[in-house]
Amino acid sequence: MAYKQHFIEWFSGKSLPSYWTLTQIVSTCTATMADSVDGGMLFQTDSGAGSPSASLTFNNKRQYVATGFKFISVCKKNDDLLGIKGGMGSSTSVNPDHHAFMIEGTLASYKTLATKDGSTGTETASSIALSQDAFAYDIEGTTSNVTLGINGSIAVTKTTNRPTDPLQPYLYIQSRTSAAVKDYNVRYLECYNT
Repeated sequence: MAYKQHFIEWFSGKSLPSYWTLTQIVSTCTATMADSVDGGMLFQTDSGAGSPSASLTFNNKRQYVATGFKFISVCKKNDDLLGIKGGMGSSTSVNPDHHAFMIEGTLASYKTLATKDGSTGTETASSIALSQDAFAYDIEGTTSNVTLGINGSIAVTKTTNRPTDPLQPYLYIQSRTSAAVKDYNVRYLECYNT
């Protein structure tokens, strides 16, 4: 559901709405509706070689302002050997030139805010450990900083390497092993210009 640039996605129903674009990056991944109570969207890798990965975006329809946006989501990672990103990005690629993401994976010990301003990307870790528990997070971009909130509290504030180009909602999945299928659930997503 969208009202001007205010977008809300409950990830309910039988299939993923057609305005989402799944971009395969390595191997084959799927984005389907979970057949479970409050399961939302199930983002899943295959068990292929080379760390299967994909992004889910608006196919480069970038209607959100980098210096005035809010992104909110609720998700649950179902395996420790899985990397996820969620937030706003300027393209469908694995590392868009402009982005503001919450990232979680085996390469860090804490939930992290990653930003990139077109040329330089940096990451700032929170003090919140990785887990397989469901959690809510929000990212807000302003003219002076980008913040990452976890479960209602600000966890990270960054003033450097903030995105400047128009952005779109961006979700990403990457298996950290090629031995098995990995997945996570996204139950809710909201974004708007502030």
